[in-house]
Amino acid sequence: MTTEFTLVPLDCPSCGAGIKADGQDVVYYCVACRNGYSFAPETGVLAPVEVAFVALPDKSVDFYLPFWLLPARVAITERTAAGGSFKGLMRFFLGAEDEAPSGDGTFAIPAFQAPLKAVTELARRYTEVLPSLGEKIGERLVGGCYAAADAQRLAHYCLIASEVGKPDTLKQLRYEIEFGPARLLGVPFVRHGKRAKDAVFEIAL
Repeated sequence: MTTEFTLVPLDCPSCGAGIKADGQDVVYYCVACRNGYSFAPETGVLAPVEVAFVALPDKSVDFYLPFWLLPARVAITERTAAGGSFKGLMRFFLGAEDEAPSGDGTFAIPAFQAPLKAVTELARRYTEVLPSLGEKIGERLVGGCYAAADAQRLAHYCLIASEVGKPDTLKQLRYEIEFGPARLLGVPFVRHGKRAKDAVFEIAL
């Protein structure tokens, strides 16, 4: 049995400049022309993806890590709970419990490797605060080892995890998510000894 490998040069499809990346990266950012790309294994090419960066003018930032921004419509088809109400991301997307059980919003899902607890907390906090974050362009962005499809699976997990914060409350949950076109967001982090913390909520990795 033979396995074929294809080498894809990390040259920016827009300007030809070399793109810096970590070994497992599947999302890329060209600092020369400020364009972003994701690697599509089925085609073997770098596909364009929109990239922005969180603007924190009053804070010192050491580096930026990528999050996938996933526009989504969430619809609840069945929900049974005892003494509870919508919490976390469910409330963010759907609003109050007595409103129509569907709503629109945008998931912010880390595209880098981190402990699952930290990923879940980062996703919840940044998804909820996303509408109030300012954006800018043009910073170095590496460490994106999860593709948009991976981020969608993590979005399902984070949605459920935020709803079952109290295991004795939720009994049954059926829902549907319809995702829109994904884009990337560079989130600022600061070094904290041998670890790192995001610069907004100071969640440690």
